[in-house]
Amino acid sequence: MSLSSHRKHRIYIAATMGYDLGSEDPEELAFYKLIKKEIGKDKENRHMGIQRID
Repeated sequence: MSLSSHRKHRIYIAATMGYDLGSEDPEELAFYKLIKKEIGKDKENRHMGIQRID
């Protein structure tokens, strides 16, 4: 069963705020790990936020 958009949003918020996921569902854990991995890549490459063009 795929995750609903509401559940994905809650997982995304937990990942971006630095909270742990309180679920043992493998599908939710996989999505959480994917988000955390992308956040880690962005931090390494300094792609944080929107660039200003002044």
